[in-house]
Amino acid sequence: MKTRLGIAIRIMIMALPLAIGWTIYTAQPTPGNFLMGYVFSISVIVATGLRGESLRLRNAPRQLYNLVAYTVYLATEVLSAGVKVSRVILTPSLPIEPGISTVKTQDETENQLISAISAHGITITPGELVVDFEESNDDGVGMIVHSLNIDASGQSLDDDQRKRLARIKGILGHV
Repeated sequence: MKTRLGIAIRIMIMALPLAIGWTIYTAQPTPGNFLMGYVFSISVIVATGLRGESLRLRNAPRQLYNLVAYTVYLATEVLSAGVKVSRVILTPSLPIEPGISTVKTQDETENQLISAISAHGITITPGELVVDFEESNDDGVGMIVHSLNIDASGQSLDDDQRKRLARIKGILGHV
C-alpha cells in the first residue's frame, strides 16, 4: 500500500479524527467548520510527512488509547496548574519565585516533532512556558522552561516529561 493512492487514502483516514477534534474544540459543529478542520488536518499531516516526521499506524487502537489518555492527562494538568496559579495570584501571601530551568526531552531519537509536542504540553500548562530549546552533544535536547514558581516546578517537570514522552511516542506509533 505504498502507492500514491494508498498514501492519499491513509492521509485522509488519519485526518478524520483530527478534524473531529477540531470541530469539538472549536464548539462549532457545522459542516463548514468540519471541512476547514479536515483541510487543516490534511495540511498538517502532509507538512510533517514532508519534513521526514511520520505518524505510524502500527496499532491504531493503542494509538487512539494513548491519544485519549494524553488528552485527559493534559486536561487534568492544565486544570490543576490553573487552580494553583489562581491561588498564587489571589493570595498575595503565597510566594512567587519565578525562574528558568532546563528540562531534557528524554527522547533518545531527538525527534523534532516529539520535542515540539512536549514543548506544547508544558507551555499550555498555566505557570510554565518553554522559551527555547538547547542542544547538547552530551545530554541531548533540552527545553528551557520559565516557571512561575521554580521550586514547585523543578522536579515535577522531569517526572511529567517522562509521562508525556511515553504517551506522545504511543500516539505517534514510535513504541
